[in-house]
Amino acid sequence: MSHVSGIVRAIGESRSPEEATRLLCEALVPRLADAAAVYVDGAAWHRVDPHGRLPPCWAGDGIREAALLDGRLLAVPLRAYGKAVGCALLARGPGRSPFGEAHVLAAGQFAVPAALTLFHGRRDRRQDETLETLQRGMRPGDPPELPGLEIAYRYEPVAERVGGDWYDVIPLPGSRVALVVGDVMGHGLAAAAVMGQLRTAVQTLASLDLPAEQVLHSLDEMAQRLAAQTLTTCVYCVYDPVLRRCTIASAGHLPPILLGADGKAELLSPPRCPPIGLGRTPFETMEIAAEDGSMLVLYTDGLVEERGQDIGQSVESLRLGLANGASIEELSDDVLSATRDDDVTVLAIRFRGIPSEHVAQWLLEPQPTTPGRVRGLVRRTLDSWGLTSMIPVAELLAGELVTNAVRHTQRPITIRLLRTDHLLCEVSDDDHRLPVVREPGPLDEDGRGLYLVSQLAEHWGTSRVAGGKTVWFSLAIP
Repeated sequence: MSHVSGIVRAIGESRSPEEATRLLCEALVPRLADAAAVYVDGAAWHRVDPHGRLPPCWAGDGIREAALLDGRLLAVPLRAYGKAVGCALLARGPGRSPFGEAHVLAAGQFAVPAALTLFHGRRDRRQDETLETLQRGMRPGDPPELPGLEIAYRYEPVAERVGGDWYDVIPLPGSRVALVVGDVMGHGLAAAAVMGQLRTAVQTLASLDLPAEQVLHSLDEMAQRLAAQTLTTCVYCVYDPVLRRCTIASAGHLPPILLGADGKAELLSPPRCPPIGLGRTPFETMEIAAEDGSMLVLYTDGLVEERGQDIGQSVESLRLGLANGASIEELSDDVLSATRDDDVTVLAIRFRGIPSEHVAQWLLEPQPTTPGRVRGLVRRTLDSWGLTSMIPVAELLAGELVTNAVRHTQRPITIRLLRTDHLLCEVSDDDHRLPVVREPGPLDEDGRGLYLVSQLAEHWGTSRVAGGKTVWFSLAIP
């Protein structure tokens, strides 16, 4: 009896459902049967069947009690908490007496711990699959290819599970781009959940084209509502490839490294601001020249943190490595080859800029003749760029945006054309009210211009800027 109890206990203490089904079959053969198989979802998970007496598939999940199909075949349901999780099928050969009631009871005794292990294992597996799907959806994807910069990155969470690190490359109006690296303190699903919410918040705030310091301030307010006593470090940069300037705001994050086109690497020192989550913290920015060929490196502490070593020394080692010509991939691989207990995230941006010959800009007074003048300027500019096929649509839409601006401002209007992989047209004025597109009725005189833009442009949008607003549209270059 004690021997049977030991077998039952071993089945119940199995490390996995697969091990439980194996131990169950080995307990049944030859003790109770000449062959045994455990079926889950109709398929045999494990079989001890030297003479091939049992089928490879058998749908017996509907059996609620042990059933003697005949004297040589016994079906034992595997049920836990009132739910069917599988079925065991036992067979006896002709040289052995048929199954009796005692065998039915004994088989049922062995089946109980196996059923419980199957139930909990399948539940845990479903939870793991759900978690894995969630984690996979939270992983930062490949950054987009954008004009004016090249991107290199490494993102390696601990144990392939998403943690508190993230990065983002977010397109902004005017071919500008927001660059973000953040790190929620802590590990595991809790940190990942906060990270996912903050990352979504940053993307939303960036889409409003807020100044860098305002993005961090708004993120700080949001973080306090999301997770009390959770701190997050974050660096938020905005690169303008036309002006070749980069604005940087940091909330307690490690210093960015600027690698010049000449190979000189320097640690940048944005204004010292505490991490996100403390509340009511004023954030400040610094602005640097983003010369063509230079590179900005953003990273989390997993890249530089080593036990027993001052993190300042580790950051200096990273700077020296970059100055000596090491690539982001080489530096990251060195870190990943060692035992680590933190995520590693690196985002490196090589500034390329937009050539000045691909930018045209005018400042015009808001007069009734201004829209027609703009149409002529657009026509001549696109002709000089070899984009004559785009002239009809581009000059029409540019004229409509300028017509709207003339109606709502008394001060000069700025018009800018940029040629990258798309043609971008921006019209800026000092009116802070953002236009809203609506489909005009047959008798409406207003609202047709923006409706045309929304229908004919590939993309369009509006954003508030210092001193007013910008309305823009883009067209794909054939």
